[in-house]
Amino acid sequence: MKKSDLVLSLGQRLLLLLCIFLVCFLITSATAYLLGRALQGNPPAAMRISAVLQDVLVFIVPAVATALLVTKRPAELLCLLKSPHFNTCLLIAAMLIVSIPLQEAIIYWNYHIELPASMAALEQAARQMEDAANGAMKILLADTSTGALLVNILIVGVFAGLSEELLFRGCFQRLLTTGGVNRHAAVWLVAFCFSALHFQLFGFIPRMLLGAYFGYLLLWTRSLWAPVLAHTLNNTLFVITAWHQARIYGPEGLDNEPEIWPLWLTVFSGVLTAAVLYLLWRMRKPTAQKTF
Repeated sequence: MKKSDLVLSLGQRLLLLLCIFLVCFLITSATAYLLGRALQGNPPAAMRISAVLQDVLVFIVPAVATALLVTKRPAELLCLLKSPHFNTCLLIAAMLIVSIPLQEAIIYWNYHIELPASMAALEQAARQMEDAANGAMKILLADTSTGALLVNILIVGVFAGLSEELLFRGCFQRLLTTGGVNRHAAVWLVAFCFSALHFQLFGFIPRMLLGAYFGYLLLWTRSLWAPVLAHTLNNTLFVITAWHQARIYGPEGLDNEPEIWPLWLTVFSGVLTAAVLYLLWRMRKPTAQKTF
């Protein structure tokens, strides 16, 4: 897109996105509280409804509303008009599989990181937030029925992947890159915010790296559907794995801490991950650097 296709300055566009996001966040928080009170006897149902409301109001509405207000070509701004090549989709699926041991190593390291003694209060608060988030996810994923699995795949896998990518990569990152911000700086800034807004310090690094991967997929393919596919597959694998663990070990199986894989397998995973990233980079659109 050209700068002339957009109205307002970059700062004004970002402020507009932030204001809409905050208003929607407050509305969602109030609605979720009322739902929790009304459905006290059925916490999983309340959480699922709240999750859908969050996806719609906190992620989709701000992205779409901002795009509609700043350009007459909102679908192009959000990169919704193009589909990734079939081979790109295959590589995205391959990346999910080959990177698992490497991801687990990073997750394990970040989970067990210890802050300095002077930051003990911060570490305790962060651990409590981590436990609260895990407890909420445990309630949502503890049901081992097939119906619950399908619903959780739709909500946590598909809908969350779509809505979060629409806001962070489709809107936020695109506002930055079309506003003249260096595309690499934009990818990492959005990845940082993406991870920070999950409020989980001991999962911050792997989530930021994942966000950067999604951001580069958008740069290389010029299609939001590429990071949406990657995000959806990642979340869906998490849901299926948690469902399988709950079926075998019961709800207590969801309390397992991250486990590190054998060193040789982790190194092999790193090599394969780098190779797939290289292939994705090689398949990028030749004019991608000019259009962003």
